[in-house]
Amino acid sequence: MAVLRFDQNHRFDTGLHYDANTPSPPLARPYKRIMNIIKLALKDKTIDQKIPLGQNHITSMTGNTNYPVATRQPTDAQFQTAQDDLVAANNAVAAAETAWKAAIQARNDAEIAWDAAVTARAGNCEAVTPGDRAALQTTGFPLRANPSPVGLVGAPLNLRSDMGKLSGTIELTWDRVHGANSYIIECKEHDTPQPWSQIKILSQSRFTATALTPGKTYAFHVRALGSEGEGPWSDETVKMAP
Repeated sequence: MAVLRFDQNHRFDTGLHYDANTPSPPLARPYKRIMNIIKLALKDKTIDQKIPLGQNHITSMTGNTNYPVATRQPTDAQFQTAQDDLVAANNAVAAAETAWKAAIQARNDAEIAWDAAVTARAGNCEAVTPGDRAALQTTGFPLRANPSPVGLVGAPLNLRSDMGKLSGTIELTWDRVHGANSYIIECKEHDTPQPWSQIKILSQSRFTATALTPGKTYAFHVRALGSEGEGPWSDETVKMAP
C-alpha cells in the first residue's frame, strides 16, 4: 500500500471552483445567486395597482425588439388573457359592491320610514283609547308593564368619607338606592356619648359636610327615604376633619 506524502505533487483542488454550483467543503465560499433586477413586489400591491402594471408592460413590449415575440413566455396572447380576466373580475366586484351599497342604503331608508310609520300608528292608538290597556292589548304592539310599588327602600351601600379640600370639611359619597326619593344624613363626634344629629336631607348621593372642627373625628351614616317611608341606616363611616 502506497504511503501518501504531504510533500508530493498531488493537487486536491484540481478542477474545482469555489463559486461553482457543486457541494462545497465547510470553508469554501458559498455559491452566489444573481439577484433579479426587476422588482415586482406583488405581495405589496393591490389589484388596482397590478392592473396598470400589467397594461404598462403590454404597451412597453409592443414593438420591443429587445425581446423577440417568439421567445416570450408566457406568450403575448396568454399574458393578454390573464390581464383581461383580472380586469373583468375586478370590474364585476366593483359593480357588485356598488349594487350592495345601494341596496344597503335603500334598506336603511325603508327602515327610517317604517320607524316613523309605526311610531305614528302607536301614537294614534294611544290617542283613540288613552289609558285603556285592554283595548291597546289588541293592537299587536307590546305594552309597558304595569308599574309596581318599590316597597321599603334598602340601606345605602358603600358609604365613603374623604377629607375635603377645605379646612373643616368632609366629603361623603354612597351608591344610589333604587326607589329612593331623598337621603337623610346624620353626624356625630366619633367615640363620644353625643347623640346623632341630622345635618342634611338631599336627593343626590353625595354631600360635603362643613363647619366641622379640624382635628376632630366624626362618624356619619345615611338612610334612604322612599314612597313607603324611611329605609334602614347604612354602615357608619368615620373620618377626621382636616
